[in-house]
Amino acid sequence: MRIIPLLALSLLAACQPADDSPASTGGTVAAIAPADLAGSYRVGSAGGAPVDQPEAIAATLTASRIDVQSGCIRFAYDYRLAGGVLTTTSAPVASCRRALTPAEQAVQQAFAAAKQVARTAGNGVEFSGNGRSVTLFAQ
Repeated sequence: MRIIPLLALSLLAACQPADDSPASTGGTVAAIAPADLAGSYRVGSAGGAPVDQPEAIAATLTASRIDVQSGCIRFAYDYRLAGGVLTTTSAPVASCRRALTPAEQAVQQAFAAAKQVARTAGNGVEFSGNGRSVTLFAQ
């Protein structure tokens, strides 16, 4: 009879994530397809730092374009994701002519440098590459 509780505990322990899994370390957990990116997001962090400014930075994604808006500031990128490699190209968009905040600059630089995109353990979407990153969360 003592074997049954031990067996149950063993099976339960086998269902737990390993300590080095991405979910337990906060890393990225899965690649993502362009069609799965479509939607409206808020920018949660840029360069690993939380976005801390009076107005939120929003991003709208389609299967081939990223549009970012922060107040009257707008910038956009056309992107392509093939074989797990992301390529972004700056796209024309109307915007006001004020200086970018540090957070807006970090977001712009991260999208320009991005070489990959993946879903995070916290259900965010992280664009990263060349030492830069931006993490988005669905609105």
